[in-house]
Amino acid sequence: MRKSNITTLKMKVFQKGQVVIPVSLRKAYNINIGDQLEVIPASQGILLKPVPEEKPHETLTYQLYGIFSLYAAKQASVRKADIQTATDRGFTEEWTE
Repeated sequence: MRKSNITTLKMKVFQKGQVVIPVSLRKAYNINIGDQLEVIPASQGILLKPVPEEKPHETLTYQLYGIFSLYAAKQASVRKADIQTATDRGFTEEWTE
């Protein structure tokens, strides 16, 4: 995360309590539309802190997605038997840890 060289800004609070974060600061702190921010009361004012994006829980299906997508790209449609074949092939030929 790069930091902005802006030291002080004056912002207007709008009717619904909204404040616009300048583009330079959004870029510097990687804040995008829809991101969540923590609002932290501090002795000198309010701290807005980006909330780190949570990684999705990696289920076995999620982990195997890449293998199945490569296999499925060669097929007109994926059948249950195709998934079993890909899984068997992965266990015997491609998966190493």
